[in-house]
Amino acid sequence: MTALYIVTGAAQGIGAVIVEKLLQQGHLVIGIDRQPDLGKWQFSQQYQEIYTQNFEHITHDIYHTESLIKQIEQSKFKHVPITGLINAAGILHMGSLLDSNLQQWQHNLNSNFLGPILLSQWVAREMIKNQKGVIVTISSNAALIPRMNMGLYATTKAALSHYFKNLALELAPYGIRCNLVLPGSTLTAMQRQLWTDDHPPKSVIEGDLTQYRTGIPLQRIAEPEDIANAVLFLLSDQAKQITMHELVVDGGATLGV
Repeated sequence: MTALYIVTGAAQGIGAVIVEKLLQQGHLVIGIDRQPDLGKWQFSQQYQEIYTQNFEHITHDIYHTESLIKQIEQSKFKHVPITGLINAAGILHMGSLLDSNLQQWQHNLNSNFLGPILLSQWVAREMIKNQKGVIVTISSNAALIPRMNMGLYATTKAALSHYFKNLALELAPYGIRCNLVLPGSTLTAMQRQLWTDDHPPKSVIEGDLTQYRTGIPLQRIAEPEDIANAVLFLLSDQAKQITMHELVVDGGATLGV
């Protein structure tokens, strides 16, 4: 039976690698991203041509959920049951919680929390019809420990993690699994926006006690493929007995907390 996966944040970074791996496995994929120019998505034109029959992209902000769902319902795969949803979209705004305002909170909550959970709610209801499915959500290791100047991000990711554990409990009787992958520092555009040049600051790997960071014991920043591999595992039957789980992929940065 043909498997259909929906991936948000599909234009670049972790989401793009997940899409690529799913297509290579022969699955159908709907990729969702707010980037309107498909030429700027991480796929080359040649890659798009190879998988054109199995891939459809939707340009949309995930927090406008009602109109997004309508587009999914009108896609060329509308008659195919949804096998899996991967929530990879998210934003990161740095700054002190003391300086944050209502508009910033609303923007971060919409993108990192409300958008993913409302889309997942709809997908879960669709999966219940078939008594099977799997949802994997990209949270962050920042959901586990406090971080200086990352309070907006860390708080919304912590809420995201707890929501999906609760959703997993409700969906378990239907044979539907929900899990989370919590990356640490990963070589994506989101990570690079924190750098002052083309190289990661030493403090990322070695730690910085002034920022209460312990560094990365494995001495390397993750590649997007490292995170994608964890997602693919949780989507697979190899993880058929795993639900409500947070899989931390951070090179030991959070010391197993």
